[in-house]
Parts: sequence; C-alpha cells; structure tokens
Amino acid sequence: MPLQMVVPDEDMTYLNQPAVAELQSSIERYCDELLKEASRLEATAKTTQGDPEITSSMIRDATLLLRRGYRRPKKKLWLIIAQVVAPVTGVVAGLLADMELLKEPLLLVAFVVFLSIASTSTVLVVVKE
Repeated sequence: MPLQMVVPDEDMTYLNQPAVAELQSSIERYCDELLKEASRLEATAKTTQGDPEITSSMIRDATLLLRRGYRRPKKKLWLIIAQVVAPVTGVVAGLLADMELLKEPLLLVAFVVFLSIASTSTVLVVVKE
C-alpha cells in the first residue's frame, strides 16, 4: 500500500514549479532515510526469529535521531583509503628520513614522494572529517 502525502495548496502558494519538484524530492529522501533508520533500530532491538516489525516508537526514535543528527553518514571510499594511506606513507617517509640514505638521489626522490603523499592525504582527511 503506497503512502500518499497531501500538502495543502495554501502552504504551496509561493512555490514555483522547480521548488515544488525539489520539495517532493526532499520529502522522498527524508522518508527513505527515516525508514532505513527505523529498520536499523528494529534490527538492533530484535531478539527473536521471525518477520521484522517496526513500531510507532521506532519511527519516533528514528525521527529524533535524524533531526538531531546522531546518525553518522557513511564514509566515502576515497576517504577511507586516504585514512589508511596517510599513516602508512608517513611511516615510510620516516624510515627514509636518514641523512645517510638521503644522499642517494633515488631514495631522496622516494622520500619526497612519500612525504608529499602523506601530507596531502592527511590534509584531505582532516578537511573532510
């Protein structure tokens, strides 16, 4: 059974057509996020076998969690990779930071490359978190 939502015409008096389309899109996104959060709450509270059942209190709790922003958004893959690359390249650059090793041109270039990758990925991680 599809759920229909009605917005009174007097509430939409000053909305142009693109604004109405964006309102509908935003409502659909919020509904999807609300249902996902309620499903997550139901899954954590479920202790028995059988079909899942989402209750009204789970919907209220999910609404509260979404409104207050307690749910952590999923991290993007490139951010996870940057979080791994930053310390690894920092350690490698630290291992190459021996004055005797840096006298060789190839190791000096490797040191500079690893140091620049470490600093760039660290800055990206700090800025995006």
